[in-house]
Amino acid sequence: MAEERRHWQAVIKAFDGYQHYHMSAQHARKMSVLTLPKAEKEIYRMLGYMDKVEAVDEGIRQNQEFLDEMIANPVFSEMLQDPEPEDIGHSHAGEYSHDHSHGHSHSHSQPQPQTASRPGSPSKPSRSQLDAAQDKVRSTLRSFVRDWSPLGQPERDACYRPCLEALEKHFPSFHDYPEGGEREEVKVLVPGCGLGRLAMEIASQGFTAQGNEFSTYMLIASDWVLNQTTRPNSHTIYPFLHSFSNHLTTEHHLLLSTTIPDVCPSEVFARTPHAGGGEKYKPGAFSLVAGDFEEIYGQPSPSPSSSFDREGGGDKEDEKEDQTGQWDAIVTCFFIDCSRNILNYLRTIHNLLPPLSPSAEGGGGGVWINIGPLLWHFENSPTTSTKGERSVELSLDEVKQLGDLVGFEIREEKMIKSTYTSPPESMLRHEYTTAFWVATKKEPRVLIQGDKVVPNPRYTDTKSA
Repeated sequence: MAEERRHWQAVIKAFDGYQHYHMSAQHARKMSVLTLPKAEKEIYRMLGYMDKVEAVDEGIRQNQEFLDEMIANPVFSEMLQDPEPEDIGHSHAGEYSHDHSHGHSHSHSQPQPQTASRPGSPSKPSRSQLDAAQDKVRSTLRSFVRDWSPLGQPERDACYRPCLEALEKHFPSFHDYPEGGEREEVKVLVPGCGLGRLAMEIASQGFTAQGNEFSTYMLIASDWVLNQTTRPNSHTIYPFLHSFSNHLTTEHHLLLSTTIPDVCPSEVFARTPHAGGGEKYKPGAFSLVAGDFEEIYGQPSPSPSSSFDREGGGDKEDEKEDQTGQWDAIVTCFFIDCSRNILNYLRTIHNLLPPLSPSAEGGGGGVWINIGPLLWHFENSPTTSTKGERSVELSLDEVKQLGDLVGFEIREEKMIKSTYTSPPESMLRHEYTTAFWVATKKEPRVLIQGDKVVPNPRYTDTKSA
């Protein structure tokens, strides 16, 4: 797996090279003032501009100290010592990072960037590759704010709380289960889980939760916060100092720091329920699986003639588990627009859910809970997937129509306004009007038979029935 190792090596070196890269930008800022006429330099000195630049320098150094601890793993250290691979331009074409930070950005749809090589190495990455790599590092720092800092609580309340409440409603307390089953028997999958906070919160409510993530940047960061942290608020980062634009103040906005993690995962999973109050549920099992959603959770091998809810058929792919009907709930948060072909995502979700779930409200099929915008990550991307797929983009009404065809009945829906890793009180805010829905699995409206799409004879329109 030399190719995979080169990719991981590039990501580790991106984290390791954070300070060097951003200090170069800082040097340019200093020179912009130092090259001015003497009187103009004095005016900026009176404003404290150079003091501001020095304060940002210190914030960058502290961020690097944090990143150094995050990658302080013997395996990663070995990668940092390895010579830079000759094919430094290698791309990890499937990489995406669920970065919704800026409404105009599609940088995550480009080939995976590489980091700077040491002197004497065979080749160096291009400037655009360096820029893209550090954009991923900055995105990781902002993701820590969203998922694991006190500053991220408003975004978590807007996006995670509705999902948690929907799970609570669909799967009531185990004391109310018709068969007396415990809540941990309910399996919840969270694709595109980022740094893992939503998946952890689901597990903390007693469900068995599994997160899935493909971005190596997110995987390294989530491993650290979930497995290496020992106490709350143990680390301080400066996530908003990389751009000097649109800050109300220097001290309270540009130089705004935050502590992470706001809660310690090991303490969360050590909690026990109390009959007299406090914790209501014992935390359920929690796991995180690395890899592409479709490759891991898609069906092993489709049959030549099949439907949207394929029930097997065909030869199994080697070493791939068939997870058909194995998940009671799937929660997608800022995820479905990461697809090149959303039809594949919806078919995969439909296949993973069980046809019936007696413990669920109304006795319907498995439940799909979604929240997020439609910032199609691969729109206008010049690259294709490893399967040769380009990008298909739909409007919201078309996504819901597609869900009906695939086999979902939306039981609840609303629009929720939310930002994504946005600096508080910024002069420029990217706010999403996200689509939230709770949908249950039903029979697909149509079937695929070879190259034809035909009506499903088993389909019943529950809305008109």
